[in-house]
Formats: sequence, structure tokens, C-alpha cells
Amino acid sequence: MLEHDAKVLRGAAIPTLVVGGGSTAAFLVFSGTVGVLGALCALLLVLAFFGVSGWAVARLSRRDPNLFMPATLGAFLIKALILAAALLALRTIDPAWIDTTAFAVTSLLCVIAWLGGHVRVLATSKTLHVDPEPSVASGLESRHEST
Repeated sequence: MLEHDAKVLRGAAIPTLVVGGGSTAAFLVFSGTVGVLGALCALLLVLAFFGVSGWAVARLSRRDPNLFMPATLGAFLIKALILAAALLALRTIDPAWIDTTAFAVTSLLCVIAWLGGHVRVLATSKTLHVDPEPSVASGLESRHEST
């Protein structure tokens, strides 16, 4: 993994951990142990989903840059399907051991924190999005205009 990709993942994971930790502490006060379990499950789920998909997309796009968009969309689809399966499983299982409100609120806050951290890192990093090497055609045009 390149340094830029690691910087993006760190820049998104740190705010997510802070928000998830705060939410876990808040649900400890409001709901007790079941609230902590719900908040921790949500925090771990968001970190796992976004961390693994970010790592996979970065690795795949380094191999072939044309696969960046299909990999991103595929990761999104897989995350949505796994989350739907997890929510259906929670609905059918007796949720006495987990506070579903804590799970839902913490997961929403952690997703927002991850996306906000990701956007912040991308907005403040000085990464070239185009190939800085001039093409042969543009070199000929600049010589033609100067004569």
C-alpha cells in the first residue's frame, strides 16, 4: 500500500475511532453494558467494512487504474449486502444482549465520521489527479504556437 493510501485510511479511521469511542461512552451511561456492546459492534463493523474495502480498492487500483471505479462500486455493493444480512440476522435473533438503538446511532455517526475524515484528507492532500508528463501531441502544439 502506498503512503497516500495509508494516509487516507488513517485520516478516516482516527475520527471514526474518536466518534465511536464517544458514542460508546455515552451509551454506557444511557444503556449500560448492552449499549456498550451495541456501540462497539457498530464501531467494529464500520471500521472493518470501510477499512477492508479501502485497502482492497487501493490495492486493485494500483494494479490497474481502470479498475478503480468498478472496484469501488463492487465494494459498495458487497458492503450493502453484508449490512443487510447483518440487520436481518439481528432482527430474527433476540437482541437482549445488544442495544439496537446504540448500534444504529453509533453506526450512523461512525459512517459520517469516516466519510468526513476521508473527504478532509483528500481535500487537503496535494495529490496529482492527472499525468504531469506532457504528451507528444501537446509538445508539438506548444512548439508550433511559438513559431
